[in-house]
Amino acid sequence: MGFNMKIFHCFFIFLLLPLLLLPSLALNNDGFLLLSFKYSILSDPLSVLQSWNYDEETPCQWYGVTCNEIGMVTSLVLPNSQLLGSISEDIGHIQHLHHLDLSSNFFNGTLPSSIFNSTELQVLSLGGNVISGELPETIAGMASLQILNLSDNALAGKIPQNLTLLQNLTVVSLRGNYFSGDVPSGFDPVELLDLSSNLLNGTLPLDFGGGNLGLLNLSYNKISGSISPEFADKVPHNATIDLSFNNLTGAIPESLVNQKMDSFYGNVDLCGKPLKNPCSIPSTLSTPPNMSQSISPAIAVIPKPIDSTPGEPNNNVQTQARRSLNPGTIAAIAVADLAGLSIITMVILYVYQLKKRNGFHTQSTTSNLEKKPDVNPVSTLMPSSCSSCMKIKLVETSETASSDSELEEKNQDFNVSPAEAYQKGGKLVIVNEGNEQLELETLLKASAYVLGTSGSSIVYKAVLENGTAFAVRRIGDSSVARLKDFESQVRGIAKLKHPNLVKLVGFYWGNDEKLVIYDFVSNGSLGCSSYRPLDNEV
Repeated sequence: MGFNMKIFHCFFIFLLLPLLLLPSLALNNDGFLLLSFKYSILSDPLSVLQSWNYDEETPCQWYGVTCNEIGMVTSLVLPNSQLLGSISEDIGHIQHLHHLDLSSNFFNGTLPSSIFNSTELQVLSLGGNVISGELPETIAGMASLQILNLSDNALAGKIPQNLTLLQNLTVVSLRGNYFSGDVPSGFDPVELLDLSSNLLNGTLPLDFGGGNLGLLNLSYNKISGSISPEFADKVPHNATIDLSFNNLTGAIPESLVNQKMDSFYGNVDLCGKPLKNPCSIPSTLSTPPNMSQSISPAIAVIPKPIDSTPGEPNNNVQTQARRSLNPGTIAAIAVADLAGLSIITMVILYVYQLKKRNGFHTQSTTSNLEKKPDVNPVSTLMPSSCSSCMKIKLVETSETASSDSELEEKNQDFNVSPAEAYQKGGKLVIVNEGNEQLELETLLKASAYVLGTSGSSIVYKAVLENGTAFAVRRIGDSSVARLKDFESQVRGIAKLKHPNLVKLVGFYWGNDEKLVIYDFVSNGSLGCSSYRPLDNEV
């Protein structure tokens, strides 16, 4: 009987012992939570999770997992592992998790809400994935968070203002997302703040804080307004700031002049050091009217009337401006007014003298035409014998007996000189070899005389300072609308060589003016000459 009882006891102990040892060999709770994360992964091409299974008591030996001395998981670090899938909610239930780094993978979906309840989590690094959604306000519950890296994802919405309430937060990188709204204020403990390449708008906050910042990057956003001194003074002098490629305006504060020039690029209306765009000095006086461009003394130009509608003066502004002027300023203004009146008087006298001289030349031309009614006015530029000349189509003036008043009206209509044409802006093209030294500035300083008018054109004789003379023809209406076509046709005409053809030097193309420049030929030096291009060409 006793022997049978011993056998029974041994058999009972043999069956009960595995049951007593089973709980000690089972995987702990953190291991089960990590396995749940593993099963949410759709692709693991590098097999980094191959060692994760139920065979061990704790997951402390698994790849990427770190535990404390009692076997509790404190760290999960799997960056650059090419993992594809979503982040399981079970990750946030690991009670003592301090460090979570899943950056530079292919995780998608939204941020699991359970992560923001991890009160012991110190490092959250999920940058370089495809995570979407918004950053919730519950992030304020992560009291131990020190490093937040959610850069280069697809997060949108506004940055929670209560993010600045995390007193242990030192590094914040939200770069390369779609965050919008204002820049949060109150980043006092943060040492690195990167909010670049988002859609942040609004202005820079006055109570931004940032007393401990070493790096502030707000580039490539849509931040507008000025950089206030209150904002700049809070940032340490040795900190690096990047505000480039925004919509900032105004002057850069004195406390930021030590920053690199690149830190302010891309803000068109920003001025001051370190940029090479100095700020304009505001004036206490109203904006003066635009002064007209200087007129070349070579050729007279009739001033064009300026249409203006004077507004009602502001008596208060004028009185304030008048009080702010000292006697020296008033004297300087008076002298400037007298000088301006003198210049205007001289210009008017010069125009009158030139018109008088042009009228005398027109009268002499008319008298010659009356004596020889069969002679074309163009013949004043060529000999009377043209029977053996190459035939060139010319526009002949039918009104050979026009009165002095009609010619004078024509001169007024076409009293627009090459100098004025150049001042309107355009292009001078030299098509004849040997005249490359001719410059517009030299032509502007030339003395000019009206040779005659024909149809809608007028011809000048321009004499340079060195005595060289050119014939300059102002073309009226032209069927050629493009510079390329005009230049092609003029160069084609310039290639024609004949003893009776005047050499074509070049042309000027402007917005409102077209001028053709020839060598000047005195009367009688050619059998037949013309300063006018073919009508069907130009």
